[in-house]
Amino acid sequence: MNHDALFKMLLKRPAILKGFFDEFLPQVAEFIDFASLEFVDKEHVTAEGKKRTGDLLVKTRFREEPAAFLIHLEHQAQPDADLPRRMLEYWLLDWREFNLPVYPIAVLSHKQNIPDPGTPLVIRFPNKRVLEFDFDIIDLPKMEADSYVQMNNPAALALAARMKKSSKDTVRLTRDFFLSLAGTPINREDQELVAGFFSRYQPLTEAEALQLETEIGKVKPETAREAVMNLTNPFIELGKQRGLEQGRQQGEAELVLKQLARRIGAIRSSQEEIIRSLPLPKIEALGEALLDFTSPADFARWVRENVERGR
Repeated sequence: MNHDALFKMLLKRPAILKGFFDEFLPQVAEFIDFASLEFVDKEHVTAEGKKRTGDLLVKTRFREEPAAFLIHLEHQAQPDADLPRRMLEYWLLDWREFNLPVYPIAVLSHKQNIPDPGTPLVIRFPNKRVLEFDFDIIDLPKMEADSYVQMNNPAALALAARMKKSSKDTVRLTRDFFLSLAGTPINREDQELVAGFFSRYQPLTEAEALQLETEIGKVKPETAREAVMNLTNPFIELGKQRGLEQGRQQGEAELVLKQLARRIGAIRSSQEEIIRSLPLPKIEALGEALLDFTSPADFARWVRENVERGR
């Protein structure tokens, strides 16, 4: 599973990004102009020439001011003792390239216990403090999923899948998630993306999927139950097949097809069949690559280089 690609898909949706700041960084949300968001999709590299795969760069403005600035969101799925220095390097590279102030944020989703990440990063000499670099850290595994699945906030609901659970009742957690999501005021595409994100990190066994159907059937009033069922049906089917490689491959293919359509528009049925027939690693690679697509030609080039050459 490509964690970075899934996080980018999620947070590149404006309504979900706003929900992220509203819930996790409300003081920052107060000065962001959410009507002015530009996702900088160009490939970012480190000073050593390595591709930066985990970051998302957003250009925006201060509210009621013409001054622009950048937001650097770094997703970290694996522990990294060198995170502060790497965040500083990215900050300097972005500041120099765009000549704009940069607000840095690290989102941690790994489950391993690590010591304090070491912020702020300070370099002192006997006569002066040469550097003090600080950044926000959103440490998801230290948060309680049970609380966040009660919220009508799309970012909180999705990211709850990467938080700790106070109980082992996955069915109840999933039920509460969908009840909240059905009442969250976002469009259908965003709802599907949030549901897809949650389902990949909170899979259900076949028995749990059937139990979830029973629990959803008890929801009242009927209109609320129907709204939830419209969201959970694809998830339940994915949960039933989760233990099978074929089920996982089909689920990832459907997610990539949806994201590809949003990125470059409708594609031909023959191209859809190509994607559905790809092995899982290729589908995951396409899921990451499509974040840089700007036209159907980019997709066609990817197929030539990654599919047709291998035949």
